Amino acid sequence: MLKRFLGELGGTFVMVFLGVGAVQAAVLTGAQVGLWQVAAVWGVGVALAIYAFGSASGAHLNPAITLAMAAFRGFPTRLVPLYLGGQIIGAVAAAALLYLQFKGALIHFEAAQGIVRGAPGSELAAMAFGEYFPHPSLQNALGWAPSVVSLPKAMLAEFIGTGLLAAMVFALTDPHNEGSPGPYLTPAYIGLTVAAIISVLAPMTQAGLNPVRDFGPRLVAYAIGYGSVAIPGPSGGFFTVYILAPCLGALVGAKLYLLATGYGREAVPADLRASGQKAAQAAPRVASARAESGNHEENARVTKPKLIIVGGFLGAGKTTLLASARTLLEEKNLQTGLITNDQAPGLVDTAWLGGGDPVMEVAGSCFCCNFPAFEKSVAALTAWGAKVVLAEPVGSCTDLSATIVQPLKDLHADDYACAPFTVLLDPDRARELLGLKATALHPDAFYILGRQLDEADFIVLNKVDLLEASEKATLLAGLVAAWPGARIESMSARAGWGVPEWLEAVMAGETSGERLAVVDYDRYANGEAVLGWLNLTADSKFEGRGGAGLLAVFLERLRTRLLADRLQIGHVKVLWPSPEGLLVGNLTDVTKAPVVTTSAATVAPGPIVVNARVECEPEVLEALVREILAAVGQENDLSVNVIEAHSLKPGRPKPSYRYDKIVVPFV
Repeated sequence: MLKRFLGELGGTFVMVFLGVGAVQAAVLTGAQVGLWQVAAVWGVGVALAIYAFGSASGAHLNPAITLAMAAFRGFPTRLVPLYLGGQIIGAVAAAALLYLQFKGALIHFEAAQGIVRGAPGSELAAMAFGEYFPHPSLQNALGWAPSVVSLPKAMLAEFIGTGLLAAMVFALTDPHNEGSPGPYLTPAYIGLTVAAIISVLAPMTQAGLNPVRDFGPRLVAYAIGYGSVAIPGPSGGFFTVYILAPCLGALVGAKLYLLATGYGREAVPADLRASGQKAAQAAPRVASARAESGNHEENARVTKPKLIIVGGFLGAGKTTLLASARTLLEEKNLQTGLITNDQAPGLVDTAWLGGGDPVMEVAGSCFCCNFPAFEKSVAALTAWGAKVVLAEPVGSCTDLSATIVQPLKDLHADDYACAPFTVLLDPDRARELLGLKATALHPDAFYILGRQLDEADFIVLNKVDLLEASEKATLLAGLVAAWPGARIESMSARAGWGVPEWLEAVMAGETSGERLAVVDYDRYANGEAVLGWLNLTADSKFEGRGGAGLLAVFLERLRTRLLADRLQIGHVKVLWPSPEGLLVGNLTDVTKAPVVTTSAATVAPGPIVVNARVECEPEVLEALVREILAAVGQENDLSVNVIEAHSLKPGRPKPSYRYDKIVVPFV
């Protein structure tokens, strides 16, 4: 919270100090030659402020933009006052400092022009702070009557200008907009937008486009003696022209962008955010990766079982995170249950996590389409004694806040405490969403990925052990800008980096499902249907089965064939018991080598399990896996017998429940 507040305060300070500073230099000293120079400095100030503080708060720097984000991009309404407070303080502080710097020049200018501060006509000097219509310098030089720019005309100018600005901000920060310049250049383009609009509209109204840009400096002008010339101003309209019109313009401009573009992020209707939402409370960061052993009080401290749902696209690393989180929880003596989920039985994740009483599988559909089975699984695990239940839905599912989290809060508020809803994100998928890399996914499958992030309370960039520090910072900054309503974190579930901190935060979080995505179910259904699904189990003699090397050969041959046939991978997982240990292999990209992991668990003879999700017909996928598995077995004197195979295309999602409002449990 403090980070966001300071981000808005600092960013607004930089923007106003440079922008209003350019106005004061132009008005009081003649340092700027022509309107474009002032407009250009304003643009540079806006861009620099976003570059400097975008990673802290998303850099709204403008109440009108904040309102548009809250109305249409899921920005939490509870944060709007926080952002407004930071913006106002930043603007006032910048204007006050500018007054101290230009005080002598202001006094000299007033004397030279015969201006009495606070008297009629003193807006010719006060315009160095707040804004007026018509533009006082032009009105004075050209002999304009006030009717040249009447109050309705002034309101229209600010409405249009801020509407255009909001539309451009939404377009430039939309990860689905292929024409966006990407996170590196977006601040510069927003700055250019501001400069261009000022060049057109400043002769009319000085081009405020931002309520705090006017209000903060205007307060300072009022305080230093301009009185009613500052507030409400000689022509009136202080509120209607420079506060109301920009706010309305931003809402209309953002909405028009969403209506006009097929790739824009859909609006989240205002009624989806019920009044009285609570803030997701993040726990203090823990200092150690592991809690002290022997802490037998942890179970007693959990008054209601905690339900932690971790979503994310195929291959994001959800199962690895759940396994790591379970280890940390059990070190605190918190009994932990797990629920896996798939469109068909025979799931690698279930076997990898150990099976048995503490691991349950909901197969045949996503949690959302079989909510009763999910309820029964949670109830069975808590009856077994689980104080924490970790659950991972199908990787191609979205709309989980509306179909899982809200029903849980509504129907089971007395039974379970829902943790903040987490969505895990692979770095490659993050690059694709932010326009830093072209995606090979089908457009509707890619659509699902974006909707998953829209509804997340926590977005966690996983696998950061594979990233350089600079790229990690770039991706995180891009995610903050694109999804300012979510808490953005990073981790490596495999290496354990950031897992204790994330777990501490979600365990302490008091609210969940604070965001709802608007989902086009036609695109959602097609995005799942473009994937062929295969769950295959094959028997083989334990003694004759090779280890990690043989598994790598199988996966590499499969990858090569898929690459040659131009078939894109959602995710391929293989469970491979061997004398070396229990192995699991992963393929998430046809252009990258497979990854093989070994479990420390004691291995007994067991089947090979293949779970594959690939953009092709399921029967083609099954035939290919059977062929390669048989060939690898034959070459290594390993008899392979397929016991069971389920190949399918998921049907249209039909949720058991789908809430259109955020549920606030009665406390």
